Amino acid sequence: MKKIQNYNKHRKTKYRFIISTLILVLFSSNILLSLDIQTNAKIDTNDVLIGDQIKLSLEVIFPKNLRLNFPTIPDTIGKIEILARTPIDTIDSNAQRIMRQNLIITSFDSGYFEIPPFYFIYEKEDTKELYPIATSPLMVKFSTIPIDTADTIRDIKPPLDVPYTFEEFLPYIIGLLLLALTIYLVIQFLKRRKPKHKLLQDYDPKIPPHIIALDELRKLNDEKLWQKGEIKLYYTKLTDIIRTYIERRFNIMALEMTSDEILYELEKLNLDNGLIETSRKMYQIADLVKFAKFLPLPDEHSFCFNSAVEFVKSTIPVEISNGNKKEDK
Repeated sequence: MKKIQNYNKHRKTKYRFIISTLILVLFSSNILLSLDIQTNAKIDTNDVLIGDQIKLSLEVIFPKNLRLNFPTIPDTIGKIEILARTPIDTIDSNAQRIMRQNLIITSFDSGYFEIPPFYFIYEKEDTKELYPIATSPLMVKFSTIPIDTADTIRDIKPPLDVPYTFEEFLPYIIGLLLLALTIYLVIQFLKRRKPKHKLLQDYDPKIPPHIIALDELRKLNDEKLWQKGEIKLYYTKLTDIIRTYIERRFNIMALEMTSDEILYELEKLNLDNGLIETSRKMYQIADLVKFAKFLPLPDEHSFCFNSAVEFVKSTIPVEISNGNKKEDK
């Protein structure tokens, strides 16, 4: 019985030795493989002021026959911010491959901060198992600016005087030029509108209105405006002459009225219906020319001019033999 117990004890010991040997062999192969991979993480300095930028360099050297993934680095690592990063640089040298990347980091908090290890994942050539290998952690100190308590407190410096440039004055120059151009255009527009009431301004009450109207019509006919293609100007002057005559002859504010309003006021004067209708047609043609760019025929030009002359002549006041008052023809 004692021999059987010793045999079983010896057998268990033998099995434990075999299992331990296998584990040691596997572990040793991983160590030997990891010895072929070198990782490195370093920084320019480990003591800087808050907000200062320092460079963090990552490097890994490994056999070319291994598949290795470079770590994906986030924009922040704790309270450390990644401001910029270079592309991963790969260099092949004999049987080795080198991968490098530089990061620009900073922090706006003071204190000691740890940069944790960066893990590179690789895959063995003969297996599909993934294995990690990491860099060593780093410590960096971000300090605040020391305050000199012995120094006196000074006022805040005033803003610096910067000389003006032409580009700063350019918008104001353009604005003044546009304002001047606008004023000029308004003045020109008002000047062109002034002749509309020129007949009233030059009016001499001693001269009968029909004399002035017929003289103005004669001058208009001599200008031959519609023959020169200035049709709108021709009808503008023609209707202004008749409107001015009506205002002086009948005390109707014709220059401020529309064509329909003028005809309505003339109808109340009990003028000849035929005279009213020819005047109506004349105003209709004139309004179409001035507001709808209508182009009348030559005989319509003559009709409008003759209608204006006939209206003036037909409304000339005559003296009555048995009194001093006047009445229309």
